[in-house]
Amino acid sequence: MKTFTILGTGWLGFELAKAFKFNYKIKVSSRSEDKLRMYEEEGLSSYILNENDLKSLDQLLETDYLFINFPPSKFEDYLGFLNKIYSHQKIKDIEKIIFISSTSIYPNIEGFFYENFEIKNSSSKIVFDAETLVSNKSNVIFRVSALVGGNRVSGRRLSNKLVEYPKSLINFVHRNDVIAATKFAIDNNLNGIFNLCCKEHPSKEELYSFNAKKYDFPSPIFSQNEEFLNRIIDGSKIENLGFNYKHENAFDLI
Repeated sequence: MKTFTILGTGWLGFELAKAFKFNYKIKVSSRSEDKLRMYEEEGLSSYILNENDLKSLDQLLETDYLFINFPPSKFEDYLGFLNKIYSHQKIKDIEKIIFISSTSIYPNIEGFFYENFEIKNSSSKIVFDAETLVSNKSNVIFRVSALVGGNRVSGRRLSNKLVEYPKSLINFVHRNDVIAATKFAIDNNLNGIFNLCCKEHPSKEELYSFNAKKYDFPSPIFSQNEEFLNRIIDGSKIENLGFNYKHENAFDLI
């Protein structure tokens, strides 16, 4: 049985581990000890890995497949941390490395954004710099849109808060589709950069209002600003290779 390592086992990574554990020996990392017991109860080999504790990196990188998904905001020196991982001697022996990036790498302007878009003014410099750092050592980079699914309901965290430009369109992808895309990348030996985003693009006001009513939470307060931004992420490149998104309906994603 081959080994699959997940570095950054949070809301996405833990579900990925549970989905893959019957086909791979799974190793996972956590930044602190509070999640280790939960991971071990799922039959996962778990290790501490953070900026100040890299002792387990050697064991974690003894693997066939590597999935890296760290939120930059959780680190004092995100790029330095990634560099230590990618500079490890075992990284070159890994069969497939999948790095989770974000569609925030694209500029916050109107337009349609494909993987070959020339990025000159990224809306997130840290995401852009991270991709630049890892691109020549990662087989697959997934630029993931806003993640939904499970207990993540679009608009809930904005209850009673002001939402600007409510007519602007949303780019989203379901967690299960990211997991499925990871399996697809391995099964089909994919290489390259891929946006992960559904075809549907509801407005903030449409989706947040719908979810507030459906899940019974106070609706956000929508600005009267009629301006909006048609910033559309195109997620069809991976579809053209045979992948099928299972969750296209933004109004029924849980």
